[in-house]
Amino acid sequence: QVGRLQIDWPELELAPGVYDKNALEDPLKELQNDGLQTFLLISAYDSEGPVLPDYLSGRKFDDPELIDRFNHLMDWVIPMLVANGGYAISVSNEADNSFGELENLSSELLVFLTQVKDHVHSIDAQMAVTVTFAEGSLASNFPGTDALLEVCDVGVFNFYGSTATDNFPFSRSLSPTEIRSDIQQMLSKVEGKNVIIQELGMHSGSQLLTSNEETQRLFFEVFFGEMEKENRIKAAYVFQLVDWSPALSAIYTDSFNDAEVPEGYIDAFIESLNTIGLIQFSDGQRRASWDEFVEWLDRFKEN
Repeated sequence: QVGRLQIDWPELELAPGVYDKNALEDPLKELQNDGLQTFLLISAYDSEGPVLPDYLSGRKFDDPELIDRFNHLMDWVIPMLVANGGYAISVSNEADNSFGELENLSSELLVFLTQVKDHVHSIDAQMAVTVTFAEGSLASNFPGTDALLEVCDVGVFNFYGSTATDNFPFSRSLSPTEIRSDIQQMLSKVEGKNVIIQELGMHSGSQLLTSNEETQRLFFEVFFGEMEKENRIKAAYVFQLVDWSPALSAIYTDSFNDAEVPEGYIDAFIESLNTIGLIQFSDGQRRASWDEFVEWLDRFKEN
C-alpha cells in the first residue's frame, strides 16, 4: 500500500526558482497509478553532506535564505505530493552520522526542520514532516538528537541487521534479541509517535562478513514479526530487492579512497552492498529472505 520516492533538491530546482515539474510529477503519478501512497525523501542534508543547488552552496542550514528557498520549493512540491497520495516527507537523511564531528549541525538542522515543518503545515496541515535517522547512531545519543526527534511529526529510521565492532560497521550480525531491543529503542525515542522504516536491510556476505543467507532471512523474520505486534510501525521499505552490481558498488566506494578508513573497510563495505538484496544480481536467484519477505507481504495483506 506504500511506495517511496527519493529525489535531490538540485534535480528539481534547475536554476533559482526554476523547477522541473516532470522530474517529480511523473514518478509520483506512477506510484499513485500502482495504488501506492508515497513517502518522499528530499534530503537537503544527506549522509555524505549537504545536497544543495549550486547557488546555495556553502550556506549553513539555519541561514534564512536557504530556508526561504527550500520553503519556496515546498510551495511547489507539497500540493503535487498531496494530489498524488503522498503522506510524509523527510528533508534530511542520516545527518546524525555527522553530529559527532560537526558541532553545530544538529542545532542548524533543528532551525531548518522547525521552520520548514511550519511552512509545510501551512500548505497542508495533514502532511507529516520529518528527518531520517540512522538507527545505529541512536546509542551514541549525540547532542541535538532528542530535540530533532521531538520536532518530527513521525519517527523515520534506517535500520540494518548488523552492528559495528572495531570500527567495522557491518562486521557482526544482530541477534534476534538485539533486533527486538533496537526496535523498542526506536519506538521509545519518539515517545508515542508513529514510525516509518525508510531503509530496512541486511547483507548475506560470508567471505569478509559474519553473515549468510540464514542470518539475512532471520533478520526479516524477526523484524516483521515485531512490526505485526507494534501498531505504531506504519511502513517499512526494504532497501534493496536485488544486490548492487559490482560496477555500481565500485563507483560508490571510490569516494572512500581518499578518506582515512580502517584497512579492509572498503572491501567489507563492497561485500555488504553486493549481498544486500533478496535476489542475487549475478544470476537472479532468490535468496531465502525473498520467500520470507513475500510470506509477510501476504500476511500483512490479510490483516
